Amino acid sequence: MSTTQSREEALALFLSGAERLETALEGLTEASLDLSNAPGEWTIRQMVHHVADDGDAWSMPLKKAIATPGAPIRFEGFPGNDAWAEAMAFDRRGIQASLGLLKAHRQVMAELARYFIDGWDSRCIVIFDEHGKEVQPVTLGQIIGMVAEHLIDHVTAIEGIKKRHGV
Repeated sequence: MSTTQSREEALALFLSGAERLETALEGLTEASLDLSNAPGEWTIRQMVHHVADDGDAWSMPLKKAIATPGAPIRFEGFPGNDAWAEAMAFDRRGIQASLGLLKAHRQVMAELARYFIDGWDSRCIVIFDEHGKEVQPVTLGQIIGMVAEHLIDHVTAIEGIKKRHGV
């Protein structure tokens, strides 16, 4: 979130990302969901599952930042995006359930953030690495901003793939 962006503007961007994604996906066939910019790069389908998982991964830390400020969070055992995508069959599954999950997470997370707007910069979780070393504190507002920007980056990539392939 930029320093000139208000909390409500940040939340509006956060929520509009799901709509932007749906707009970017309009008219795509099952086959076109498997397009990418280049061989070996992620397809549109894989990106949709990836951003849905992002909301899934960050919804509990957001809730912990609200309910137990300063709580430790460890993202242990994550094998990396490519290995995760393969294990979760991102390249073979339909996207509707993931789109529904993404929209639901956005609505719940935004509702919580608005309800606890006074804690935007003060309620946080503390990320620790696998060795128990503190990496950084992350505030409620930073979580919303991070997740919003991540989705917008992937929507932009999807729009680029569509343009490249003329769909």
